[in-house]
Amino acid sequence: MSDRPESRLSGKELFKSAAKKVKMGKKLERVMKGDRSATSATSHDTSDVDGTKSPEPYSCTGDFEADYTELCNRAGLMEIPKVVPRPHRPGPPPPPDPKCATPMSQRESCKSARSTRMEKVEEPTSPVPSEQEEPPPTTYTTSDKFDYFRPKVQVELEKPEDKKSMTEVYIRGWKVDQKYIDIFKQCFPAADKLHTIDFWNVGLTDNTLAQFAAVASQCLNLRTVKLDGNPVPGEGFHQLIGEDSMIVSMSLRSCKITDKGAELIGKALSTAKTRNQSLCALNLNSNLITDAGACHIANGLRMNRTLLVLSIANNAIGDDAAKKFGEVLSRFSLTHEEVVERRKVLSEKGAPDIRRSPISRRAESRDRPGSQSSRSQLDKSMAKSGRASSKAKKDKKEDDKKGKGKDDKWKKEPQRGASKVVSLAETLGKATKGKGRQSGGKKGQGAGSITEAETPDIPEIINPLLEEAERVDGELLIPGNRALINLNISRNRIGEAGLKALLKGIQYQITLTTLGSRSGGTGLMRLSVQKNNFSPSHELYLKVQELMMTRDPLYKPPSKTPDDESTSQATGS
Repeated sequence: MSDRPESRLSGKELFKSAAKKVKMGKKLERVMKGDRSATSATSHDTSDVDGTKSPEPYSCTGDFEADYTELCNRAGLMEIPKVVPRPHRPGPPPPPDPKCATPMSQRESCKSARSTRMEKVEEPTSPVPSEQEEPPPTTYTTSDKFDYFRPKVQVELEKPEDKKSMTEVYIRGWKVDQKYIDIFKQCFPAADKLHTIDFWNVGLTDNTLAQFAAVASQCLNLRTVKLDGNPVPGEGFHQLIGEDSMIVSMSLRSCKITDKGAELIGKALSTAKTRNQSLCALNLNSNLITDAGACHIANGLRMNRTLLVLSIANNAIGDDAAKKFGEVLSRFSLTHEEVVERRKVLSEKGAPDIRRSPISRRAESRDRPGSQSSRSQLDKSMAKSGRASSKAKKDKKEDDKKGKGKDDKWKKEPQRGASKVVSLAETLGKATKGKGRQSGGKKGQGAGSITEAETPDIPEIINPLLEEAERVDGELLIPGNRALINLNISRNRIGEAGLKALLKGIQYQITLTTLGSRSGGTGLMRLSVQKNNFSPSHELYLKVQELMMTRDPLYKPPSKTPDDESTSQATGS
């Protein structure tokens, strides 16, 4: 038994080894628990960043390039069109240096002598080219082969060193989808000096066009919008020229606008109750507008006195639309809705003819029954009778109150419908009362005389419904649109009948101008009707050209030759 080797350990040794294993197991478990908690914490943090925590909203600074790039990165766009300055035609080359202004032979001899000296000193390391390098172009700019076709956002800066002075934005030939519209929603309103946006062939849709119109309304200084080459199925371009729009010039060339879109644009220009008061130039060239759509646009000119330039060239307009334009340019009869609106406006203004018309009609009906001619004479003489009666009342009150001056009498009985002028006159009278006393005149006369002399004329846009009307054959006629100065309806289908109606409208405007009536404007100064369905040698066309030639502000009469002057002197003698 004693000689057998021990195969087993004693009790104490077994206990010690078991304790060591337990301790090692606890340590390992603690380490494993720590690793799990650390990894769970880090995963929890990353999940918070990726999933639950959204990035803070970006506030634009006005620097379009920086704002646009940051918003594109946040939107996850892979390829971002670069913001580049708009290319311009190169300026004229600098004048030659007068010091080098020597004859060509002397310059060549000097050059050859200089080259021989250089050859004697040292041999040239590189061969001298026989021909000089071609100078850069002076009428255009060049770019890389494929760089020209890459999408870009071209901008115009008022000051090249100031990135926040962007005034114009040009995008050419690449699709502006919903992602870019969302970016422009934030960038454009932050650009305080932005006044021109030109999107040519950018693939606008009904949704993006509506959102662009909303963005344009938020740009306070935006005045020019060009959306050429953007056919939109819904043709909702009228959203840009609503009653509260501040856009002054809009171009919609080659947008495939039909009569549907023309009707919406005509209603946006004006109706009996609303009218656009900011748009001055509208270009609708090269669309699909026919007589029906052009008549809607002409109806939009009935109550609009802001639009100055209208171009509907290269469409499908015929004689019916030309007749409508001729009617709007001369004079036209009011519709029932316009007559009702005219009465509302006159009643709000407190016009004397509206207040006195029932009494006058009752007095006239006692003597003889009313007729159309009597009503027209009554409408013409109402203003005169109103002025006479008001003057008689003033004279009577002046006799009753002899001790009071003219200024007090005038303040107590101001004319209705002229509250702005009266309030301004009262202000001027209070400001100049001291001057009247110092001049030695009477207290009332001094203030009154200075007030009457210094009251300025306040120009304001006259509502077309308030213009003087004439009743003919049961219809109420008012003068037509004389605010439009440039009308382009060339390259259409207008014939002799339409040309005759246009000539009649021009002659009516010239007659009003000759009589000195300029309250509604000067009338057409330029009319383009060439390349229609009549020959250039047509009698009516030549007459239109002759009338418009003298009204064109850019027309210069041909200078007289000495032969013409001698002929005129001979005929005069």
